[in-house]
Amino acid sequence: MKRLLGLTVVAGILAPTAAMAQDTVVVTGSRIERSDYDEFYDDEQSAIGLTRTADYFVKPIFVNSDSRDATVRRDEVTAMLRATIERAQSQGISLVAGEYKLSPLTLATMEDLLTYGRGNRPDTTRVKLYARLPVGGRFKGQDQVDETIEAFRKNVPATGRSYIETGSTDLAIDDPDQYRGAVVKAIADESRRYAGMFGSDYGIEIRGLESDLYFKQASQTEVFLYIEHNFVIRPK
Repeated sequence: MKRLLGLTVVAGILAPTAAMAQDTVVVTGSRIERSDYDEFYDDEQSAIGLTRTADYFVKPIFVNSDSRDATVRRDEVTAMLRATIERAQSQGISLVAGEYKLSPLTLATMEDLLTYGRGNRPDTTRVKLYARLPVGGRFKGQDQVDETIEAFRKNVPATGRSYIETGSTDLAIDDPDQYRGAVVKAIADESRRYAGMFGSDYGIEIRGLESDLYFKQASQTEVFLYIEHNFVIRPK
């Protein structure tokens, strides 16, 4: 009986998000306190995949009100939200909203895309949207995005006790499943390279390529896409 030489590549599922058939999706970074050279590294993620530049920076914008009356709070949030959309259009800032699929946010679509929920503090009403800015050009990193949106936030007029908060800047990509083929090719190329180290008498079996496509932030401007898989090198 021939003995198998096993080599397994394990992909983690702790932080990344599974890709679905959709347009634009947010890629979270899962950043923790690390030194600069490995702040985006996850030692449980797949070692093989595709790294590419993201399509957008996306920054959460929360429009809130903490007025005492719930009806007043909703009216104040709606008024400031309208002002936010109008000002963004005049300044060339793209706003999007949604849970999994991010769609353009306009005065016509706001009622369909936004949900009025509770904020971080008691007796507050909040809606969440995103500023979406292209990676590259004037936006070479998250610092430029943060500065632009902070300046924008300060100039949106408030109504009553409404106010705006922002969250951490993330990345987004359009239709991530379009990269499945490129990810599979990267896996095939790398596994063949490993098999070649053992000589022409060895072949390779790859398992798990039918799994979901996952993605996570790899740097301030790049995303890493991968499929949970493993491969085994064995005599032919």
